[in-house]
Amino acid sequence: MNAETAWNRSLERLRAGSAPEADLDRAIAGVLPRGDVSALPPEGTRLVVGPQSIGDAEDLPDEVVIGYVAKADGYDRLIVDLLEAGFRPLRERSAGEEPPAFRVIRARRDGYRIRGYRPGDEVAILELFRDCFGEDLSLQRWRWRYLDNPRGGPRISLAFAADGELVCQYCAYPVRWRGLPPAVPAVGHQVGDTMTRRGARGVGRGPTSILARTSRHFYLTQCNGRVAFNYGFNTGNITKFSTRYVGAHVVEDAPCRELPKEAPLGGRRRFGRRYELRRIAERSEVDAGFDDLFERVAERYGLLVERSAEYLRWRYLDCPDEGLELVAAYRRGRLAGWAAAKRLPDRVEWGDALIDPAERSALRALVAGIRDPDLPLAGWFTERPAWWSRELDRLGFVRRPDPQGLVAIMVPFVFGDAVERVREAGYYARGDGDLF
Repeated sequence: MNAETAWNRSLERLRAGSAPEADLDRAIAGVLPRGDVSALPPEGTRLVVGPQSIGDAEDLPDEVVIGYVAKADGYDRLIVDLLEAGFRPLRERSAGEEPPAFRVIRARRDGYRIRGYRPGDEVAILELFRDCFGEDLSLQRWRWRYLDNPRGGPRISLAFAADGELVCQYCAYPVRWRGLPPAVPAVGHQVGDTMTRRGARGVGRGPTSILARTSRHFYLTQCNGRVAFNYGFNTGNITKFSTRYVGAHVVEDAPCRELPKEAPLGGRRRFGRRYELRRIAERSEVDAGFDDLFERVAERYGLLVERSAEYLRWRYLDCPDEGLELVAAYRRGRLAGWAAAKRLPDRVEWGDALIDPAERSALRALVAGIRDPDLPLAGWFTERPAWWSRELDRLGFVRRPDPQGLVAIMVPFVFGDAVERVREAGYYARGDGDLF
């Protein structure tokens, strides 16, 4: 039996009041409120087969039940078309594993349209940020993160109300990772600035909420089959939402470490090993030596963001934040390691570091160089690799709970084992996120 015949027969049986017989009957009934077949929209049933398209979704009635038969990426395109035309997917069911296998969806138009970023949207994005977080995000910092990223962008999905007001954003910036399997894309997404206007937070519930719809649009247009994983650092309700409705997994609590201001700096002094510390101020100073350092030590760190010279220039020298500094340690003219830090009124925030394991005493020199004796030195550093964690212990760093209760989360895409791999051998610091 071909797909069109199967679809029409199921509709005929259900409309005649017959009990569901086949898997497709049950799938169609399953997308209807309480399985009530009288809720089948008389003008809104459609079947999409193979390479066909739903056509212009703008021409659909306000409620539809659509059957889809073909490859998964075509179904993804159908969902994107519905989201961009202002439909809320209400329920979805699958029917059968052998051809013809169906996906059935019921959707209702509610006027909230979701689409990708267009030039000029940043004005509304910055206003939404102010409304959601009560503070300003500068256009300069927004452009640096989303437009000027050397790995590409912007990667942004936006939801607009019927009157054109921006009500929700889901976005990320791409970074390259080292230590992934050869068949996996090297790029992962650092997700940040996820936000929903207060007045739209009651639109839909759970998987039909405006945030879930916006994130789904982002996943379908920017992530599926394209990136290894998404990752970020969340807390509270957004963590619960992400794990319940958008496929996120909690990796671990944010790995906070702190060197108290009164604590002496531990570690052994190795006489004869003197390090020259340089505060890097110009892009030209981040030269091939930084690439060489990363290439010779990357395997000793496991899975980590590719800390190339290009990345460091963008991430720490081009960043418009005040008080951020990049300090490098050299021994006999060769780069032994570097650290990135930010001086705040109540602490020095240690955001990132990469040290040659053969030059471990350089870590002590760098910590002494970025430390303020009147302030604690705090940062995020994983327990992995073990040699790195032991060095922090020797220097006197103690583990602290994150003050905001932040956790690291991931959404795997091409790399299905991402969470397990990070737990086993992942190295990250606060600078790998958008909170530094």
